Amino acid sequence: MPAVAGLAAAEMLLDEDEDAEEKRRRMEAKIAAENFGAVVGLAAGAALAVKKNWMNRLRRKNRKSNSMSKRWED
Repeated sequence: MPAVAGLAAAEMLLDEDEDAEEKRRRMEAKIAAENFGAVVGLAAGAALAVKKNWMNRLRRKNRKSNSMSKRWED
């Protein structure tokens, strides 16, 4: 555990030396990355929903055409 405490102390010293402009840049980059991740997640979710809808319509169409062909065979 002393190593962890040492790392924490070193991080605190680095944070104290860091100026406000650098902190602002890092926070903006973090927010931009989070926003990008959210957009990618929404796009993936929308693509999956469209695919599911398309597959359901295709299944219904195939069921309908199969039932129609069975009627013609009888």
